[in-house]
Amino acid sequence: MGQPQVSWYNVSNTSQITNWQIGTVDAGNTSDDTTFLIWNNRGGTEDIADMTDCTITTKDESGGNEGEIISNKWIRVRVDSMNENSFTPVGGEVTKTIKAGGTAPAGTIKGTKNDGTKTNALNNFCQVTLHAQPHVTATAGNVNFLLRVSYTYT
Repeated sequence: MGQPQVSWYNVSNTSQITNWQIGTVDAGNTSDDTTFLIWNNRGGTEDIADMTDCTITTKDESGGNEGEIISNKWIRVRVDSMNENSFTPVGGEVTKTIKAGGTAPAGTIKGTKNDGTKTNALNNFCQVTLHAQPHVTATAGNVNFLLRVSYTYT
């Protein structure tokens, strides 16, 4: 069975997302919410491996844990496919478990073949909403970082 095929899409499932443009967020304020669909095998015609032990966090541009955005956990996550109502701060080693909707087990995004629609492929994607909330004493300027989904598969 093939390895997971991960892709990120906008909430309407019409455009693949490769870069999250948060825009300007003043220290002490919160950015607008942005919702993403994190897919495994979107529109796949054959089954592939499930993503298991799935978590999300932020990393610096080098994949490390340096910088205010990481250490002060500016990015907050709500896992909509887990029916969460509140946001959890993430950064570096502080991660948040995610999972697909439907009947997918905890921490899993299934790799089963599907038609790529939200209605028919609930087990194949996780829906998350994120926003940035820089601390009131945050240093001004552009901050680049990575959103990282970690998982295992067999």
